[in-house]
Formats: sequence, structure tokens, C-alpha cells
Amino acid sequence: MAALGIVASSALILSACNPYKTSSTGGTGQTGGSEQASPAVVEGNVITYSDSGFSPTELKVKVGESITFTNSSMATVQVNSAVHPTHTLYPELNIGSIAAGESKSVTFTTTGTKKYHNHLNASQIGTIVVE
Repeated sequence: MAALGIVASSALILSACNPYKTSSTGGTGQTGGSEQASPAVVEGNVITYSDSGFSPTELKVKVGESITFTNSSMATVQVNSAVHPTHTLYPELNIGSIAAGESKSVTFTTTGTKKYHNHLNASQIGTIVVE
């Protein structure tokens, strides 16, 4: 029974590590491949937008680090700072529109807890803690 568990676990791990996985979002393949590689370079400082919102909803970074917002949904997302609709509290988070399949990055130069949302659906929110 333990051997069966080990085999099943190994299969799951290997399937997750498949470097040849492709996105099903359409497009040229070239664009999808380069954007797939972008989050790997940035490592843990990636916020992914999907149809259900931002993930993770809270992220901690150090001053001087960058965060990449990646849109994996089928629609455009518009990232703006709190408070909706004025967007004046954290101007560095007024990133604007990110088309489906694209990414944009921002670098933080000051500490603090910074809030943002999808301007097109203000109920989709997130927080970045810069230490």
C-alpha cells in the first residue's frame, strides 16, 4: 500500500514539473511561452489575476523588490490603487489595463500596506505589504 502511495505521489510531482506544458489561451504560442517564463524569473513576487480575482490576495515584499501582475483570465483587468474610484492613496499601484495573457510589473520604493483593486470590478481586491 505504501508503494502505491509513493508511485502516485511521484506521478503527481512529475506531472507538475512538465516543462513542455502549454497554455490553452490561444495566440501564437511564442507570447504564451515568454509570459509563462516571466513569473519563473520573478519567483514568488507574482500576483495572478483570474476570472475569480487576484491570487494571492496579500503579498509581502521588501523595499526595492518588484511585483509582477499577470492576467491569466480571458478579459482585461485594470489594476488601480485604493480607494475606488479616486485611486489616490497608493499611486504606484495605478498600473492600468493588463490585457488577457499579458503582465506588468511595479517596483516599491517605500514601506507600508498598499491596497489595490480591479477598477472594472471593484469587489476584487488585494493588499501588498512592503517592509
